[in-house]
Amino acid sequence: MSTSTLTAKVRTLKGPSLVLLRLHRRILWMAGAAVAVGIAGLITLGLLADQAIADFADAGCTLTSSAESCFQPARDYSDRMIRIHRSLMYAGLALMALPAFVGAFLAGPVIAKEWETGTIKLSWTQSTSPSAWLAARLATLVVPVVGGIVVLSAAFSWARSRLDYPFPATWEDPSAFGATGTVPVASALLALALGALTGLLLRRTVPALVVALLGSMVVTFTLGMVRDHLWPMVKTTYPLGGSFPVPKWAYVIEQGYATADGDPFPVDICVESVDFEGCLAGHDGLQNYVHYHPASHYWPLQLVETGILLALAALAAFAAFRVLRRLHG
Repeated sequence: MSTSTLTAKVRTLKGPSLVLLRLHRRILWMAGAAVAVGIAGLITLGLLADQAIADFADAGCTLTSSAESCFQPARDYSDRMIRIHRSLMYAGLALMALPAFVGAFLAGPVIAKEWETGTIKLSWTQSTSPSAWLAARLATLVVPVVGGIVVLSAAFSWARSRLDYPFPATWEDPSAFGATGTVPVASALLALALGALTGLLLRRTVPALVVALLGSMVVTFTLGMVRDHLWPMVKTTYPLGGSFPVPKWAYVIEQGYATADGDPFPVDICVESVDFEGCLAGHDGLQNYVHYHPASHYWPLQLVETGILLALAALAAFAAFRVLRRLHG
């Protein structure tokens, strides 16, 4: 490939990118400001948690202290940690929903609106091919979106790490799993691809925006429902009255009683018995069972879910370019 050809291609991609940034600069600046506020808020929550822990330690009390002088400090500490924990839960849910809104922005105001106003035809007459036009819109948003989500996710993870007993940051928390690790970035890429596909299919701003938003949220909700089964659970049994074999920070999926053959035992048989434990012991071979994910399963679950999201993103992006080719003829 000659130098002049390569230079021409770079200029072709720069043109639509600059137009996109100029057209939506206000929204992009507002989004950047919102990200900055979000990061500042998360850092503040982490510092507030540190301060609550330090203040409680200075009082010389613990949550198990029986001294009357510790009752009020313990209550104040618990109240402060509850508020911080609740705020971080809402922050995690907002971070999980953020990619869906990004995809909706791409589908509606960025892509579908150009079809409604007819500016798409003008774009394609400015030495810009349809593929370069779509690639520029995707590439222009990928860098700031992925960068912003990575920083927000890192700040969120740090703030959650400041939580202390009795509100520790558990890895399996539904309001946090999708906002930490590699999943947020993969969700953002899928949302952008779905936004491009939806905008090209519907070519009307509001319907494209709504459908892209709902599509991303459906994927997030569905993966949240099946997440426990994306990686093999640890399944174990232990005797009645035996010690609970699940390690600390494990995520218990299911537990109950099983017969000697491994079949689930209907506990309703003994619920109405006067001696519940005696009723259970009267069934030979009965034992406890538990299915769980240890903390070490965090990254396998993250990577499997990330792989699913990236595969869906690749399919959606491929479909978007195919639809564009069909529309352009």
